[in-house]
Amino acid sequence: MAKLDKAKEYIGILKVYLGLITALIISDIAGVSKLFNSGNIGISFWLGIVTLVILTYSFGKLSRYAHKKINELEGL
Repeated sequence: MAKLDKAKEYIGILKVYLGLITALIISDIAGVSKLFNSGNIGISFWLGIVTLVILTYSFGKLSRYAHKKINELEGL
């Protein structure tokens, strides 16, 4: 497999991971919102908030890494 093809496949996998994290963020927002609207501000609510922060940070780091890898394709 050529270097370019390998790099493209790697970026494709990164896009799948970004999609998965996006789906998790959306579902976490929905769950936290439902808990907040029902007035159930307990341990589940705060765990959801912490999870949301972690997922958002992970999304940012992974997307920055993907952009870096895409920019490296110019050299191949």
